[in-house]
Amino acid sequence: MRRSKAPPREGDGSGIAHWWNAVLAGETGEPHPVLGDRVSVRVAGERLVISGQLDRSDDRDELVKQARARIGRGIKELDTSHLKVADRHETPGLLDQTLIAAFPDRETAELACKFVLERSRVTPYQQAIVDRRNAGDLRKLLLEEFVEDARRRVENGDALLVMRVDETDVFLVREILEEDTRSSWTIATPPSVIGASRWQR
Repeated sequence: MRRSKAPPREGDGSGIAHWWNAVLAGETGEPHPVLGDRVSVRVAGERLVISGQLDRSDDRDELVKQARARIGRGIKELDTSHLKVADRHETPGLLDQTLIAAFPDRETAELACKFVLERSRVTPYQQAIVDRRNAGDLRKLLLEEFVEDARRRVENGDALLVMRVDETDVFLVREILEEDTRSSWTIATPPSVIGASRWQR
């Protein structure tokens, strides 16, 4: 399925309903508005076939709930046998990592932040946007070895989205930043023990 490169319009509450209507009409070229390309949905006769892998059982339950609401519109049954929840071997709550992503301005960084939070369903331990107005915060937010590169980005006019998340969520958040937003530069700092960070929770 094709990825959407721009964050969705804020407040477009009808987006999910429109997407399901398109699926039932046989138009399956767009990703799910929230879950993206992690799921695939198609109509096979009178069955709605859903496949993919999600990170959380809550996301699976919500998707199935959305699908069940469409039964009766030419659909008689659901096939969710290939809709899985990822088997996560990492233990959350032990390590965190900081992700830094560059955007052309603060407004774009703010939109990207909202998009990442909605798409990933991740709750960061901390998040901040840094541009020329608050570039001095970089030393408080980042390890020393990352400050100079980040400062150069800011001096060149970029706004940086800085997010500290659980290590178990880093892959998902970074994937969204790199593939679904307009981030021109994305980097992750090494893992650190939660509680050792200089940021306040």
